[in-house]
Amino acid sequence: MIEFSTKVNELLPYNRKQYIALKKWYGVSFQLPDVFEGKDIGLDIYLTAYEDWFKNIINHLDNESQWIVNHDFKDEEWFPNKQNNLNGLRALFKENNIPTGFIGALIFTQDDLLKYSKDLISYPYSVFNKKELLYNNLDISLSNQPFVIKISGHLNIDLLSTDKELLKKIVNSDASENFILKEYRATNL
Repeated sequence: MIEFSTKVNELLPYNRKQYIALKKWYGVSFQLPDVFEGKDIGLDIYLTAYEDWFKNIINHLDNESQWIVNHDFKDEEWFPNKQNNLNGLRALFKENNIPTGFIGALIFTQDDLLKYSKDLISYPYSVFNKKELLYNNLDISLSNQPFVIKISGHLNIDLLSTDKELLKKIVNSDASENFILKEYRATNL
C-alpha cells in the first residue's frame, strides 16, 4: 500500500539538514557520457539507460523496507501544473483522492516503487514538460538506513549513503559501462 505523509523529516532515517549539507555523506553520480559533456539527450535515451539499472538498485537492497520519496531540498507541491505527463503517478494521486498540490512524501513498498519507477526517475525532468525548465530533484530513501537515490532533473542519478562500505558494495555490483561515475568530494571508494 502506498501512503502519503506531510511529516517528511520524521520519516527519514537521517538528519535532512546534514544530508543537504552532505556532512558525513558519501556519494557517486552516475552520468551518461553526453550528459556529462553538457548535451541534452532527451528522456527516451535517459529512460533506456537508467530504468532497468534503477530497478536493479532497488532489488539489490532490503526488499522488506519501505521507501520514502520526497523532494530534495524543500518539500514542494507534487504537481504544480496540469500537464498531460507522468500519467501513472498522476493517476496514483487521483485514485487516492490526494490533491495534485500535495506537499509531502510518498511511502512505497519495494513492489510499488518498482511499479512507478519510470515516472519517478523522469519526474524532475518531466513535470513541466519543458526541457529548459526543471523541477526539484527527488530523493528516494530507504526507511531503515541512510541510503538515498537522488533523481536529478539534469538526467543523472546519484547514490548517497553515510555507510561508505554499503555505497561501495552497491556501486561495484551495479555499475554499468554505460555511465561515467563521478564521486562526491571526500568519497574515495
